[in-house]
This record gives sequence, C-alpha cells and structure tokens, in this order.
Amino acid sequence: MTSRLHPRSTATAAVRRRIAVLTLLVLAFTLLGAAGALAITRDTVLARAQTWVDSPVPYSQARYHGGYRTDCSGYVSMCWGTGVSWSTRTFSHVGHRTSAAYLKPGDAMLKAGTHIRLFYGWADAAHTTYVSYEQTGPHTKSSVRYMANDLASGYVPFRYNAIQDSPPSRNALLNGSFNVWSYGDPVWWSVGGSGPMTAVTQRTDLAKAGRFSLELDNTAADPSRFAEIEQTAAVSPDAIYTLYAWARTAGDPRGVQVRLRYLDASGGSLVDTTTTGDIWGVGNTRFTQMSLRAGAPTGTVTAAVELRVAGGVDASGTPGNSAVFDEISLVRPQATITIHTDGTTARSESVPALSGSVTPTSAVGAEIVVYVKKPGSSRWSYSSNRTVYASGDTAAWQYKYRFKPGMAKGVYGFKAEVPALGGYLGAMSPTTVSVRLR
Repeated sequence: MTSRLHPRSTATAAVRRRIAVLTLLVLAFTLLGAAGALAITRDTVLARAQTWVDSPVPYSQARYHGGYRTDCSGYVSMCWGTGVSWSTRTFSHVGHRTSAAYLKPGDAMLKAGTHIRLFYGWADAAHTTYVSYEQTGPHTKSSVRYMANDLASGYVPFRYNAIQDSPPSRNALLNGSFNVWSYGDPVWWSVGGSGPMTAVTQRTDLAKAGRFSLELDNTAADPSRFAEIEQTAAVSPDAIYTLYAWARTAGDPRGVQVRLRYLDASGGSLVDTTTTGDIWGVGNTRFTQMSLRAGAPTGTVTAAVELRVAGGVDASGTPGNSAVFDEISLVRPQATITIHTDGTTARSESVPALSGSVTPTSAVGAEIVVYVKKPGSSRWSYSSNRTVYASGDTAAWQYKYRFKPGMAKGVYGFKAEVPALGGYLGAMSPTTVSVRLR
C-alpha cells in the first residue's frame, strides 16, 4: 500500500524545514560574526560614533539606521562595525571584559541586559570621569560620567575583540574639531577670561570641517578684557611644534588671538607667543588659517593653547566682539627617514647596500628597522635592525642585504622605519627601493 501525506501535514513539515534552515543560518551567521569579525582601528570607531551624534539619530528599539538597530547596543555594534546588531546580553560573543585602568578610546561600559555606552576617552587626568557616547532617548548624545558611579551600578569595562590601536595622532590636542560637547561646553577645553561675560556657543551652521565649530563671545568694550578657552597638552622639550587654528569674525580681527605658551613642571611660562587675526586676514566671508611655530625649550613639560577674543566696539557703537574657531591642532614634530640603494639589479651572492638619512640628528644611536617584500608576496617582513650613526652634521644609516643562493628571482622591495624618539613621532620612509635579483 502506498501511504499518502495529508496536505496539512505536508505544509507543516515544510514550515518546520524552513524554521530549521533559518535557525542554522542565524547560528552560522552569528558564529561567523563572532569569529570572523574584521579588524577596526580605534580612530575609525570614534569617527563612526560621531556620525550618529552629528545626525542625530533618534532612539528606537524597532527601527534601523544604516543597517543597525537604533538602540544602545545597535549603536555600539555600528561603531565597532560588527555587521549585525548585537544585544547587551550577547556582546560576549564579540568582546571581553577588561579593567578600567586599561580602557582606551573605542572601548565600552557594559551593563549586561540593561545598557551599553561607548568609552570615548578619559575626561580628566585623574581618570575619575570619562566621555560617554551613547544611544539613549531622545537621540545619540555625548556626556561626561563618573567611572566610580558606573562601576558601582554594575557597569563593566568592555573591549571589542577585533579592535586595534591607531597610530599616534600628530595633534597633541583633544577635541580640536569641537565635536565633543557636554553641558554646553567643549570637552577638554576650559572656559575663562577677564571680561564681564564669556559666552561659548556650539555652531552647527558653520564649520571648517565636520559639522561643529565654536563661537567665542566677549561682551566687553575694553580691548584689554578678553574671553578665552584653553587646553593644556603634554609636549616634549627640545622639539618644534606648530599651532594651527581656523577662525572667522564679523568684528575686529585684531581682537582674535591665538596664543601658545610652553610651561615648566611648576606651570611657569618659558616661552609665550601670540598672533592676531589681522595678520592673517581673518574676516567674515570664510575660515582663515592662523598659525604659530615655536620650539619647546629644555625644561618644557606642557603647552597651553589659548584662543582669545578681546573686547571692543563695533561700527554702530555696540560693545563686544566675537569669533568662530574650528580645527585647532598643535602638531607634533615627526622624524623623517630616507632610503636609497647603490644598485637596482643584483645576482646571487651579491650584497647591495641600502642607506639613507634620518632627522632629527638626535636619532644617532637609535635603531631603525628595515623591511623587505619578496617576489610574489604582498607582505612586508622584518629584515634587520640598524643603528643610526653620525655622518658629519647629519644622522645616517646603512644596511647590506645579501642575496643567498636559491633565493627566488624577481623584484625585492625595501623600506625603513624610524621609531618615535625625543618628542618626535616615528615614521616610515616615504618611498621604497627595488632591487631585481637576476
């Protein structure tokens, strides 16, 4: 006898099969997401975090924006670029607990089953407060929170498994683009001055880059009274820094001031330089860049960067002056290294010489690293360490690469890297040299 399935039984079996397949697909996708997550740098995480603050994206547990759920966990998933929206209970598949002492920008504070915040960075030198970026009603926002309070209420420091440290920033300042605000002030900048009133406003209609800028207002008529915002940054002695600031004003450009002071360990001023807007042609039609360049003398510990607006009276007799600032940077000096070769072709057992120069001259005694890329490979590999030596008034290096019998024929690429030293950021040679083994 041939058995025949009832139509309803057939439909039920089909539904069960679909559910089983979907369950396997979800499980596979989850495992792939956990195990095969793409690496992402901390700078990229913060840049992604800023996009929802700039929008700003409304909070919802049901809606999606750019492929991610617009609640707290969907937001952090987006920041980390996980590809799917995890939940506060499932982040353990793609991250792990860490210690508050080891938190870095781009990590998070997680309260399982309740909430997650992105850790943007420490707000104070004592590491008692931090800048939080989070998706919560009514939209994505930034704020400053006390670490002790979070830990006491059940939050744990948390790190995404695929996050990687970014190269050191050339800008010694924090929040130079005025993207991060809390309680009406730009984070990491202190507001002050000697005028009767200093007003700071976040501008969303004017920006040199990004979305935000800062307007600094001084209501005083007396040009000796000023409104000011300031930030102090750690710097290295015996190095030259350059301060850049973009500004525009509808008032007197002579009252728009950018100031750089180098301070010793006790806060005493060692060098004090100032420039004013009239020197750079600052006006109201566009942002204009102002700059200062000064060497930090021996004994320097920190640099104070000050943006000032002096008081005044406009053409109609109204007291006060104002300016809009954006993209402030105190640029760290960077070491440089060059690379040359004494020949572009070689044969087995030959030893072509690689050489170059290094700045600053204080690099003498430091070790550089030479890398090689072999024929048919896309990867650079460590080749050798070499010590920088004095060559007259300059710093130089040299390395002889031996082509041994049996090595693959073809083009070998070489580049060199100098480490960070004496206040200078490290650097890779801007060019590579090639030697063809025949």
